[in-house]
Amino acid sequence: MKSSQHRLGDRVVWQLARASQHWQRLARRELAAANVRTQYYHVLASLADDGDAAQAALADRISFDRSDLVSVLDELERLGHVVRRTDPTDRRRNIVAITESGEKLLIEMDQLVYAAEARLLEPLTAAERKTLLALLSRLAQD
Repeated sequence: MKSSQHRLGDRVVWQLARASQHWQRLARRELAAANVRTQYYHVLASLADDGDAAQAALADRISFDRSDLVSVLDELERLGHVVRRTDPTDRRRNIVAITESGEKLLIEMDQLVYAAEARLLEPLTAAERKTLLALLSRLAQD
């Protein structure tokens, strides 16, 4: 074995992880160039796709530390991309919702994420991309 090759280099899960890490680097680079944080994308996408949520539930949903989420929400609220309101059924909780401004930002961020994906997949043909997506979709089924 060459010293530069990882012992799991011939394993699918290792290569999936490496491809995922590479895509994450590309996506972070695209988002940073647009002056937005990747954490914004996670929050806004979850709110847009899964609906309003209590802060704690949102943190769990996107696997964020609850205290870290508070600072991200503070920023997003200050920028006008989310609103927090008191839960009428439990005044101790805040419900977070995406705003129209947040939805517009999310659409812009989607384009940046798609650009990162396109860069990652450049070496593959259209047919190979379709096959890869079909195979990964099968593996990702619960």
